[in-house]
This record gives sequence, structure tokens and C-alpha cells, in this order.
Amino acid sequence: MIENLIFDLDGTIVNSYPLFIESFIAACKKNGIDAPEDRNAVYRLLKITVPDAYRILGGEEKVDYDKFYADYVETYSKDYRNQPGFAQTIELIQNAKKAGKKNYIYTHTGPVAKEVLANIGILDDFEFVLDASYPFPMKPAPDALLFLAEHCGLDPKTCLMIGDRPIDAIAGMN
Repeated sequence: MIENLIFDLDGTIVNSYPLFIESFIAACKKNGIDAPEDRNAVYRLLKITVPDAYRILGGEEKVDYDKFYADYVETYSKDYRNQPGFAQTIELIQNAKKAGKKNYIYTHTGPVAKEVLANIGILDDFEFVLDASYPFPMKPAPDALLFLAEHCGLDPKTCLMIGDRPIDAIAGMN
């Protein structure tokens, strides 16, 4: 039986992709990378991963990834804390807690994740927030989820990973 819900943050709880798209395009322009004009095409690239989108667009030929990523983060960080939540996901989180389930976060977003959750009024609905400040490989590697299970005393058979990208599902299966 599912007792523990582990949520991704971006694209699952908060509607951060419009900001991510604009930030990715700005980082591309700043670094001489040709980004698609079509925002939906950029969205589809980002739904894979940012590093994959960078590689697909030939970013390696223009700029070091760390520099590119720093420019991307600098742009979206200005407005990130105030991202709106998805009403249906917030309702799911709150109803799960009322039903005695436990909610957790596993996100590639840094410590600002707690501020985002607080701003939309649901930080207290989570038992633990596992963010990018922990030194784990990125999804779909299972390392962070295995740490979460051990740290919080969870039986992985009672956990469900909920996210918006294939890497979330694969991480959960791994």
C-alpha cells in the first residue's frame, strides 16, 4: 500500500516552466547558442533535462556548460521564489496528508525550494525536502531516493514518486 508520496517540484507542484523557458533562451542568447524561436520546442527540450537541451543545441561548441548553467540560474533566480503552484497538485498534497499519508520532496532545485513551498502555503505538508544541496547524482539515478528512504525510515515498497518528466518515473523505478 502506498503510504509515502515523493514529489518533484518544478512542473509538478509549481508552474516554473514558463520562467525556465525564458531563462534558457536568455542564457542561449548570452552565450551565442541558437535556441528555437518556438517556446513549445524549448519546453520539450527542457522536459528532457537542461544539460541535454544544452547539448542538443550544440552548446558544447560555444561555451562551457558550467558557465551556461550559471547564466541560466542567474536569470531564473530573480523570479523563482514566487512561482505559482498547481491548484490540483496542492489539493492532492493536502488531501494525502489529511488521509495520513506522508509527503516528501525530491528536487534538483536548491535550498530555495523550501521558500517556494512556503510561499504557496504548503511547506508544512512535507516531512522532508531533499533538494540540490545534497550531493547526489541527478535523476534518474536512485541514490537520492535511497537516501531519503533510509534517512526517513521509509520502506521503498510503500513509496510513490510523482513527477512531470520521464526521469522522475525512472528514478522511482530505479
